[in-house]
Amino acid sequence: MRLIGRLLPDVLSIAMFLAVAGVLFLLARPHYLPSPGQFWNILGGVGGVHDATTPQDLASRANTSVVVLVLGAALNSAFLAVLAIGSALLLGVPFGFYLAIHAPRRVGEALRWVTNLGVALPAFFLAFLLQVAAVELSKSAGRPLVPTTGFGLDGHLVIPVLALAAAPFAYVTRLVALGATDLNARDFVRTARAKGLAEGRVIYQHIAPNMIGALSEAALGGLRLVLGGLVIVEYLVVWPGLGFLLLRALRVQDGAVLLLGVSILGTIFLLLEKGIDLATGRTGRVSG
Repeated sequence: MRLIGRLLPDVLSIAMFLAVAGVLFLLARPHYLPSPGQFWNILGGVGGVHDATTPQDLASRANTSVVVLVLGAALNSAFLAVLAIGSALLLGVPFGFYLAIHAPRRVGEALRWVTNLGVALPAFFLAFLLQVAAVELSKSAGRPLVPTTGFGLDGHLVIPVLALAAAPFAYVTRLVALGATDLNARDFVRTARAKGLAEGRVIYQHIAPNMIGALSEAALGGLRLVLGGLVIVEYLVVWPGLGFLLLRALRVQDGAVLLLGVSILGTIFLLLEKGIDLATGRTGRVSG
């Protein structure tokens, strides 16, 4: 009952956010609600990146409503965000356990320094480096290897997802390594090893369950890093997502699109901050 009482305000906040999103979709339906495939065509056809800076109505140019245009862009951004944070968690969690438990001391210290550097590396700079590398490799191979710009649920995902996942991967690795290092020295972990349990069971049945706070903080904080780098990365790779659309709206002085897009991003950031507060303040980073 205490747990339900603690989680109830956060559940209500999420429910309110979902209700607002549902209302936005209902408002969009009377105008025209395209399929996901049509979303991509609409955003890909809203002019070029270097349009003149005269005031324009992007929704009218796309022959749709402001709500549909922004939600369509958000859907495109979701592909990048979900793949980036999913990759960061899939690789960062086991790598963090490796650094804390199995890595030799010198190797572990060196890799921790690398993860600190990775958190500070801007996603847009990495995206630019990946684009340059892709061009050079394509020249050497005599054929295109990875698309450097454009939209598509194929090779077009490689550069933006890698660029957006780098900092979250380093962040997740660092948090998991710190939490696992502390727990690995606890008596209950030593007792589990003394009983002859396999190392995998020690990690995922004894250490990991006591790191719910750290793992939640890693996931939410990593997603915050993804969203922080999304705008410029989308612009660099010409991905028709929410970040790209916001820059277009700012350039052509479309206040309606800009206001709605910023409101959506701001709401997501607030929810992430609330989730991180819950993970670190109520659940606790580690427990024993």
